[in-house]
Amino acid sequence: MKKMIIKDLYNCDYITSDEELYPLQKWYNAVLDKTIDDVNVADVLRMFRQKEFMDIAYKKSVEFLQDNPFAGELYDGELMKKVSELNDDELKGLSSVLSEIVDKALIQNEKYEWIDDDEQKEFGELLKDLQKRLVKL
Repeated sequence: MKKMIIKDLYNCDYITSDEELYPLQKWYNAVLDKTIDDVNVADVLRMFRQKEFMDIAYKKSVEFLQDNPFAGELYDGELMKKVSELNDDELKGLSSVLSEIVDKALIQNEKYEWIDDDEQKEFGELLKDLQKRLVKL
């Protein structure tokens, strides 16, 4: 069976204009043609920023973080940082699987090859803060 594209899953229309589309509009149109499996880390980060297709963003962020807790588009750890910025209601449904990911990431952070020590320390603090929030949920 052929997998459905996001456009069909959400019953969305493409953005059209007589003018050239803005980069964000071009991304939106491009993501509509993707299946959930085709969505990448950059798409998930943009979904979070734009508050679009959030159920896909939650699902895919967990998948990407399970594979690599340091995943990001512009910098290492960017996806984990974005997830850590979600509110408690948004985190609640993800709390058990995220707790496992964060525990694993805390261990891996000690061995990860960061460009500088401050980034490693900052990421470790982010993980500890997220871990505390998840325990409270």
